[in-house]
Amino acid sequence: MNKNYLTFAYAISGISIIIGLLMIFSSGSRGQSLASAEINRNDGMMDTDQYNMIYEAGINQFLILGGILTGFGLLMTCVLSFVLLLRSKPETEEELHV
Repeated sequence: MNKNYLTFAYAISGISIIIGLLMIFSSGSRGQSLASAEINRNDGMMDTDQYNMIYEAGINQFLILGGILTGFGLLMTCVLSFVLLLRSKPETEEELHV
């Protein structure tokens, strides 16, 4: 692997971790905005149970997507670190004594 590829891969994994965490932490406000948009589409009238269902579904969507992105970024970081560790390790014992 080229050093530029590793830097790019680390950058992608870092960005996905940051975006995933932001999605997780802002899931409450995103769910509320989705439910409010649905109220506006229904001319300001909606059943409370329906509002709560849309609100919770919006929260769950962003929690799941944020978790997937964060997990992908962490897994990618671990794999890249493991690849770097294997590449820096000498392959034979003769190289250790040189």
